[in-house]
Amino acid sequence: MVSITITLNGDKEIPVDQYEEHEGASCPVPTRDPDVNEENKMTAIEDADYRDPSEDGGFVESEVCGNCGAYNQTEDVLACIGDDSGDLGYCQYYKFVCEALYTCNDWVKGGPITSMADKNYRETF
Repeated sequence: MVSITITLNGDKEIPVDQYEEHEGASCPVPTRDPDVNEENKMTAIEDADYRDPSEDGGFVESEVCGNCGAYNQTEDVLACIGDDSGDLGYCQYYKFVCEALYTCNDWVKGGPITSMADKNYRETF
């Protein structure tokens, strides 16, 4: 299988999303395939220490997934996830459904992504 990646800041490689059709919408594969989602989540845990910050005593509200520049909460992605609680989004870096109040070592300012026209989204991905 061919894989395409984008390199940011000279060292961070980000795979390009693969999509599949779901109820007339084009969805990132991990939002529809629990096995792919779990595999990508495990990569985020291993490579970037994706975690619940309240469990490690270091809860920093300003650096959670819910306000990360890679946290996608566009209307289309939320429809793919099937959650309208606001507690979930899609990590554009690690390609998995992540929780708003979690964090990881690759957190970046400028989020969440709420529109594909968002200036931060266009500049980051």
